[in-house]
Amino acid sequence: MVTLNVKRLYFSGCLLLAGWVVQDTALAEVYKCPRADGSVTLSNVEKGSGCSKMVLPPSPAPKKAPVAKEAAVKEAAKTPDKPKTASTYDTAAAERKRIIQEEMDLERSRLNTVQARIKDLSANSAKTPDQMKELVALQQKETLHASNIQLLQKELSR
Repeated sequence: MVTLNVKRLYFSGCLLLAGWVVQDTALAEVYKCPRADGSVTLSNVEKGSGCSKMVLPPSPAPKKAPVAKEAAVKEAAKTPDKPKTASTYDTAAAERKRIIQEEMDLERSRLNTVQARIKDLSANSAKTPDQMKELVALQQKETLHASNIQLLQKELSR
């Protein structure tokens, strides 16, 4: 019973190793097939007499991360610790405020555009039904943009 499990483990290990070794040498054939409409189809199967087999460059060798990591650790050990000018939290907080301010400026721009269109539509005394619908929709957008600005101001003051 134990011998059978050892044999299975050994066989599984050999398969795993063989798969790892062979994975870099696996090749795929790619065919380039022009169509009548001028487009080109790429396929792993030759789909007609006009198809030609493409010659592909070999895949790049995988980089060895552990060696680079060890080099980075050695380099960090050589250089003395420098005092940080700003903490990560302060940097993140400043970036957050910048993003909120940017969003607030965008909402103000949208609000101004909507208000200008409302003003133009309101100036016309004889409105068509479509203009009335547009006016109602614009008033809803105006309310939405104004409330977004209030929420962003509240968030910015936190």
